[in-house]
Amino acid sequence: MIRLPSTLVLTFSLLSWAQTPKPAPLGGPPGPQPPRLKVMVDPGHGGDDGGAKGPRGLKEKAAALEIGRAVAARLEAAGFEAAFTRDDDTFIPLWDRARAANAQGADLFISLHLNAARARAARGSEVYFLSLGKGDDEEVVAAENAGAGAGPGSPDSVVASILDDLAQKAFLQDSERLAVAIQGQLNRLAGIKERGVKQAPFIVLRGAAMPAVLVEVAFISNPKEEAKLKEAAFRAKVAEAITQGVRRYFAETNGGVRRRTVGGPG
Repeated sequence: MIRLPSTLVLTFSLLSWAQTPKPAPLGGPPGPQPPRLKVMVDPGHGGDDGGAKGPRGLKEKAAALEIGRAVAARLEAAGFEAAFTRDDDTFIPLWDRARAANAQGADLFISLHLNAARARAARGSEVYFLSLGKGDDEEVVAAENAGAGAGPGSPDSVVASILDDLAQKAFLQDSERLAVAIQGQLNRLAGIKERGVKQAPFIVLRGAAMPAVLVEVAFISNPKEEAKLKEAAFRAKVAEAITQGVRRYFAETNGGVRRRTVGGPG
């Protein structure tokens, strides 16, 4: 038997140790973070479409934009990603608003509006989700759908219109849950009289491939509520209420968003 020199054995041992993989150091760079849940904030009206007008001249399009900015800021502070259909005084066709949310992969769609009534004493908030038939308040539907008609962005066939309805039909139950969550928080945090969750065939909600609601924040036709809408503190309360409603919705659905394809399982 041939004996190897001890120095050779020692060299072999050192080389083997040097080639042994070392564990990664603790406290290294974190792995990729999951994407934040995205909420599409849709301030109603804009541009040539001023919406309703208060007795002291406040325009719905201006109030909706200010509320939208407050909501987006509060959502971001709560850890969500907020996106806008419009962030200035620009007219966006109703048909294109949900499509913008789809294109950006939004998880929720929230359209912000101000109510109006012949009776100036009417007050409070209402949250709607889509109805594929007749709505709960035809006067509100007529006001919010005004000007949609045929034109840029509108479905150019009966088939396209049906597909728009099917896109939201898959999410009607989730949209109702979101509406209930937001309405409850508006009542509790913003001190706004409850008028309830309703359904209506709002064009702006059709085609949204995600839970979608339309929030009538307050009555711009009511002088007292018009005055509140001009106050940053009131808009902040509304933003907080909507954000808490979004958080409650995700908590009740275990933080998940069920993405479905048109015609998929309900």
